[in-house]
Amino acid sequence: MGKWLPFVVMAAALEVCPAQDVASPGASELDLDLVRLKNGPAGRQREAMRRVLLLVYLKQKEAWLAESAEDTSVHLAAEIAFRRYLSSVDVSACPEEFQRTFRRYAGLLNSFEEKSLKSVKDFPAVPVQEAGRELFRILLNYRLEPNLLLEEMKALVDEEIEGKEDLSVERTTAIVQELRESLQSGKRPFPEERSADELVPEN
Repeated sequence: MGKWLPFVVMAAALEVCPAQDVASPGASELDLDLVRLKNGPAGRQREAMRRVLLLVYLKQKEAWLAESAEDTSVHLAAEIAFRRYLSSVDVSACPEEFQRTFRRYAGLLNSFEEKSLKSVKDFPAVPVQEAGRELFRILLNYRLEPNLLLEEMKALVDEEIEGKEDLSVERTTAIVQELRESLQSGKRPFPEERSADELVPEN
């Protein structure tokens, strides 16, 4: 992979088996199952994982934006900050299996010596596939579909910059950072989860 993908879609990119087993019943029965899951004992843990993923995406968005910087050291610093963020994000409200796998994944991506890096190409290759698949499995068990999570995250950013024309990369990065920090600090409430119909436009 040329560019590191968000871990919520990594397993899909690696052609891990999609969520067909999850989506086998009829749509109405699926919706009822999801309502029960959200309102049941696992509902809070499910929402905690969703919030962690939103924060992680927003932090990675900052790194993606830094790719367009003329100074390659800016991109490198942003990638390092993103990987360090993975190790610092609070996952304590998430299920234990998610915490364990997330921390393992973060540890793998942080297994580098910062002083030896001159560009993003110098990050050592790490075997993250197994941890990525395990995260994927956990998400599907809680009916958090990776592709829909990614669309939800993109929509959140798009709405934040909507109507703001001719934004520089620096200004866009500042907007994304402010959004992430306000959500993380509790100054701004997390948005309600959106359904597939709300996120994926009809053809």
